[in-house]
Amino acid sequence: MPLFIYVAFNKMIKQSIVVSLMILLLTGCGSTPRPPVLEASGYIADNGVVRVWQKTSGNNGQPIRLMSVYTPYSGDTVSTYYEYTDGALYLALSEVQRKQGQSVLLRLDEQGNPTFMERQMSDRNEQLSSDDITRIKYQEQKARTMSNTLAAGKIRLYQGQVRNGIITTCAGEVVNVNFPPHQKAWLDKRERNGGDISLAWLSSPQGLELLLVANEDFCNWQPTLENF
Repeated sequence: MPLFIYVAFNKMIKQSIVVSLMILLLTGCGSTPRPPVLEASGYIADNGVVRVWQKTSGNNGQPIRLMSVYTPYSGDTVSTYYEYTDGALYLALSEVQRKQGQSVLLRLDEQGNPTFMERQMSDRNEQLSSDDITRIKYQEQKARTMSNTLAAGKIRLYQGQVRNGIITTCAGEVVNVNFPPHQKAWLDKRERNGGDISLAWLSSPQGLELLLVANEDFCNWQPTLENF
């Protein structure tokens, strides 16, 4: 090979190596892990209210954990907690609030097959049926779909407490929330009845909606990005 061709070829190889290294460096910078995201939303369901929190990966949007809290207009609140591995459902735990010892637990393997399933009652434990497992999987898919849809619609859930007409969110921020007149009257009436008052409301591009008012501390159990 003539000398001038060898020198030119060698120079081209060095330039290719430099370019490849720069691409690797840029790729490495672009793949910096992003922190997880926690979305909170809610909606009015049949005979009650549902509040949903979903924690997803900041890199690929895969679900990490999800909690759905259903509060019927009459009856006990049911909290259901889901956990995922690589975006696939791994665990589902449903508990009835204020009733110790009443829960449903389902664990799944990587293929989605149950490895542990049990309904715990106050006086006994029993295995889940295939219909129970199908229902749990359906409810999980519905909760996740609703969470994603509401987040896409910029419908956000907030919770807090009201005292002397002043609303403070669970994050400690004092906010001026202008609910519709009939909802404001409902909140004022509940506050006049006394006791510690918690409230949950939705904020969306269409406005505000008071979702739930109760004599309990929502902030005591509300998930945060750090603890969920």
